Amino acid sequence: MSARAIPFLSGPGHRLLRTAGAIAVATLGFLLSASGAPAGAAEKAPSRDMVFSIVRTSDSACEPDCPEWIAADGDIRENTEKAFKAILEQVGSRDLPLLINSFGGRVDVAMAMGRLIRERNMTVEVARTDYRRCEPWDAKCKPDFKDGAYYGYANLTFGVCNSACPILLAGGARRIAGPLTRVGVHQIVTTQEKYRNKYRVYQERLGNGSIVTKKELVERQKIGTVRSTELRDSLRSDLENYLTDMNVKPALIELMLSTPPEDIRYLNLEELKNLGVVTDIHEIERLVGAGICRGRTRPQNCLLRD
Repeated sequence: MSARAIPFLSGPGHRLLRTAGAIAVATLGFLLSASGAPAGAAEKAPSRDMVFSIVRTSDSACEPDCPEWIAADGDIRENTEKAFKAILEQVGSRDLPLLINSFGGRVDVAMAMGRLIRERNMTVEVARTDYRRCEPWDAKCKPDFKDGAYYGYANLTFGVCNSACPILLAGGARRIAGPLTRVGVHQIVTTQEKYRNKYRVYQERLGNGSIVTKKELVERQKIGTVRSTELRDSLRSDLENYLTDMNVKPALIELMLSTPPEDIRYLNLEELKNLGVVTDIHEIERLVGAGICRGRTRPQNCLLRD
């Protein structure tokens, strides 16, 4: 799980290096970036950015009127929010549930995406999507439909939502987990990347004859990385406000803090309900099962295709 990225900070000390026609300033600085923390000790997180796709159930029994959903699989990273906005634009006004399978990633991105999910009043469920032909994160894999949709089916048995993923799950207006899915938390890890910067300092004459001094970055060298599990007051406040807005009890944070990042604290069904992490516990068939489009009340995620 990860924290919000902090802008580059320059240290107060520097040394001047004489160069031909200019002065180079070497500055020691720190770039606090958010990188994914380890998943549970018993399992290895996939090293892949979260990929979004529109999926139609591959059970031919429902054709030509079948349920569809948005599948999200992979790590929550810097560009994940942008990719999520792109799939929402592709979906348009359709009301599709979001099925997520993730070992975690960046907390700040998870919160931003959670707010987008709540704005659209979306339903979110923890489930893995398996594809009929190939996985969309494979560059050679092509969609089954002209509009970019794939054939697949939802699998609760190995659905996982760990680390920063429960923060994303909290954004759902309806938040669903099945009896066999796993939702786990652990401490937030902040990664501090230390850099040494070199600048070229030079003087330039303006049109009015005055001379100004300018500085140009010419080299940035990474010199180390420091990891910390200390939860900053500002991040804790952001998390508490976010969870409260999503009707999730901030007590979830204490469970996170009590679990080392090398481990994972899986929440049982009672804890998921009592904390508000989920609103419903049921099987995936109620949301994207092949038979739901034949009922008296036809769900909005059903689509009649020729």
